[in-house]
Amino acid sequence: MVVWLLTAVCVAVVAQYVVARWVAARRRRRVRDGRMFSGMCIYLHETRVEGVADILGIPKADVNVSHETSVSTGLGLFGRFTVGGRAERDTNTQTRREYWEPNTPMKTIRLIMDRLRARDMVVDADLATGQLFLTAALADELRGTEARGTPLTAVRGTYVSVSGLFTVRRDGEDVVLRARYGTGGPRAQVKITCETSWVREEEFRVDRYSADEEFPATCLGRVRAWNATTGELTLDPISVFQ
Repeated sequence: MVVWLLTAVCVAVVAQYVVARWVAARRRRRVRDGRMFSGMCIYLHETRVEGVADILGIPKADVNVSHETSVSTGLGLFGRFTVGGRAERDTNTQTRREYWEPNTPMKTIRLIMDRLRARDMVVDADLATGQLFLTAALADELRGTEARGTPLTAVRGTYVSVSGLFTVRRDGEDVVLRARYGTGGPRAQVKITCETSWVREEEFRVDRYSADEEFPATCLGRVRAWNATTGELTLDPISVFQ
């Protein structure tokens, strides 16, 4: 009886753990499916995109593209021995042409996001609420700490996708985006420093925004530094979509 009871308890614990992980994975998937990049790309660091693509094993060329051309021809022969007799033969010729289409950085960023999410390597952060959606590995590392109570500064060694309301201004040779993180105190901010050479000026006119004007954006990047004195978290951006 004791053995059976212990066995039943162990099975129940394992089943509860598996169900909890499954529910958490589905929840993360639903959240991330709704956070896929869309809209206008306002910043794309092409060198970083290429570096991440190399790390993830994404080739510099797409799968081969093929085009098939089908040509049908008919040859009619009127019979000589049967009045009104007719024999026809149809010829169908297919031509297949294949070539390799090089990736552009805009194509590659989509492949990068698909690969990162498939490998559960992206932490999503809602800057307005301060809520994080952790990867399974980070959740195991921070087990015992609720995702809502986990600071963004705890994210190390993985990619983050942050969404919020940003302001923008020029700072010397750079373009700096800032967004408040969370609703509590002390006041914390996410700072994203964009190199001017990678800002897509044809899509994003920085000088049209005032210092206090906010706009929604999503940034894929990595945490570079946390300044506890200023309450500022700095990200190295890979891409920014508005």
